[in-house]
Order: sequence, then structure tokens, then C-alpha cells
Amino acid sequence: MKSILVVGAGPAGMRAALRAAELGAQVELVTSGEFGGMAANDGPIPVRTLAHAARLIREARQLGQYGVITSEPVLDYSRLLLRVQEVVEETRARSGRRRDFESLGIKVHEHTGTARFTDPHEIETESGLRLQADAMILCVGGVSRRLSLPGFN
Repeated sequence: MKSILVVGAGPAGMRAALRAAELGAQVELVTSGEFGGMAANDGPIPVRTLAHAARLIREARQLGQYGVITSEPVLDYSRLLLRVQEVVEETRARSGRRRDFESLGIKVHEHTGTARFTDPHEIETESGLRLQADAMILCVGGVSRRLSLPGFN
């Protein structure tokens, strides 16, 4: 049985790990942070929750136009951040993905810090974890950067 190590637990890494396991590979998945990657933890899910709060404030300010008298809405930012965390946790809890991983025997390593190759078939993480595999799939996302081109701002 071929061993596969998937680096990155965002949508691409999760899909790659699931597909490799479905095809019969022995799969491990490693992530520097939380299972689900940026999308679940820092991206669209938390951002949508913040956007929903903004829409609710806007709509509350429009209630007077419909004869509904209320006081000006006040944002409790610390409570909003708690709600964001609740939504992220609820999303994780409802996600069948974790159960899919367990049922396919995929071993997940979270909070390992960044990883570096020690040879073509082995990585070592910041936390000291060393993992080997016949093949690796890198799904680590990306970050934007400024290009050093004339006219690029």
C-alpha cells in the first residue's frame, strides 16, 4: 500500500487526503494550525459572520422607516468575536469531513507549526514531528506579495 502525506488541511488538502484514501493509500494529513485551514478558521466562515452582524446593524437602523421605533444599535465587539468563534466551532462540529477522515483511516496531525523537507520523502514540523511517505501532496495555500515590476503598486 502506497503512503501519502498531505501537507495542508484546507479544502484542497482535505479533498486530496480523502481521494487518496478512497483510492487505497495509507494517508496522513498535517497542518500547521486548525483542521479546515484558512477558509474555516480565518477566511469565509468568520468573515461571513462579521458581515451578517453589519447587515443586522444596517437593518436595525432602517426599522424607523417602517414605523418600528427602537434605539440606535450598539455593537459589543467582544461579544461579536465570541459569536464568530461559536459559528466556527458549530461549523466544525457539523462537518462530516472529520468523520469521513476517521472512517477512511486518515491520521490527522494539527497544530504542528510550519513544515520543512528533510529529504524527498520526509518532513519535519516546527513541533518536532517527523513524517515519512512514499509521496507528498502540498496544499499549503498562498499569500499575496508585491511584485518588483515597474508600475506595480
